[in-house]
Amino acid sequence: MIKRTVCLDIGDARIGVAVSDPTGTIATPLEVIHRVGWGPDIRRIREICDQFETDRILSGLPLNMNGTEGFQAQKIRSFCEQLTKAGFSVTFQDERLTTVTAEEALIEGRIRRTERKQIVDKVAAAVILQQWLDEQQQKEKNAMNDEKNNLPPESPEGEDVNALEEGDLIEMVDENGETISFIFVDALEYEGNTYLALADQDEDDAVFFLRIDQDEDGSDVYTAPDEELENRLFEQFQRQREEED
Repeated sequence: MIKRTVCLDIGDARIGVAVSDPTGTIATPLEVIHRVGWGPDIRRIREICDQFETDRILSGLPLNMNGTEGFQAQKIRSFCEQLTKAGFSVTFQDERLTTVTAEEALIEGRIRRTERKQIVDKVAAAVILQQWLDEQQQKEKNAMNDEKNNLPPESPEGEDVNALEEGDLIEMVDENGETISFIFVDALEYEGNTYLALADQDEDDAVFFLRIDQDEDGSDVYTAPDEELENRLFEQFQRQREEED
């Protein structure tokens, strides 16, 4: 089960609270806790976390405009140390200008000044949480793209290497998901591995080699050798061609 995240905008008099949806996509303002003391404040936070079945807390951290931490940030860290001791997992998020952003959103929504004071803290918590959720999603996308870009080209679907003949056109899918075509020249065995000798369609004389491996699903994937191995393969390839001639 995916855990929700409870976000706190901790002030001296009030704590704005927001919560994420189960998918970690949308932040929703929840309530404003009027501070009494560390003990009662933490008990109320625990009640909220129990309600949403989570121990994950995101706390806004008011940094100075130059990125350094001031006295207010240290007070929030001290409070969050108590949350950590109480068993919560606490993460921090830069909250510079979030209160201003929340105030502007309320003004645009034509919320009266007296009402804004009552809800601005939980709206600010929602702004902090939404920024954090968006950043997490972007990090996941970047990680997926990095992993995809590091994959070797896939073997053409259903390709039987043993049935290939010189001059056959074969297609592969590169790390960017694009289909590229090569001319099959020959296959050779070297140190227990099978290699394909391929040529670019536009440069028939430029031969390069790919080793045939298998991934976890048993599908063929092609891996390029390093420069030293490629030189040895080219010598083997030349000897093989001379013997065939």
